[in-house]
Amino acid sequence: MTDKTTNPAATAIDALYQIPTAARDFVQRTAASAQDRAASVHSGAEKVATALQDAVNVSVNGYALVGRSLMQGAYQNVESTLGMVQKLAGAKCLGDAIGVQLDFLRDYGKANVEQFRATADVIRKSYADSDKAVRTVFAKPEAPAA
Repeated sequence: MTDKTTNPAATAIDALYQIPTAARDFVQRTAASAQDRAASVHSGAEKVATALQDAVNVSVNGYALVGRSLMQGAYQNVESTLGMVQKLAGAKCLGDAIGVQLDFLRDYGKANVEQFRATADVIRKSYADSDKAVRTVFAKPEAPAA
């Protein structure tokens, strides 16, 4: 076994293999800072993913509402047409049949205009809600912690 005090070469080699305290402290601080930043980025990414998911949900909900509005309009048209057929079957003369047909066309046109307006309102609201959700996601990113 060699004594380090008597062997200058061994002392020099040991000094080369030792990491200075300042270097160890620097690496530890840098690693801790990197961990904090990684956690901050992860948190920000989670917030963006959640916000995007919310925006997609709003959009899908809007499409469902538009579909429901269109189906409701189609159902009302079928009901109206079948009601007209029943009234037409009860007509006693050509004049009554023409009156039923004209009343049907007038009411059918009004109903379709209202259905169109209702569907357009649903589309407008859905677009506005989706736009708002997306703008909220990308409005102003949070500044990373220093």
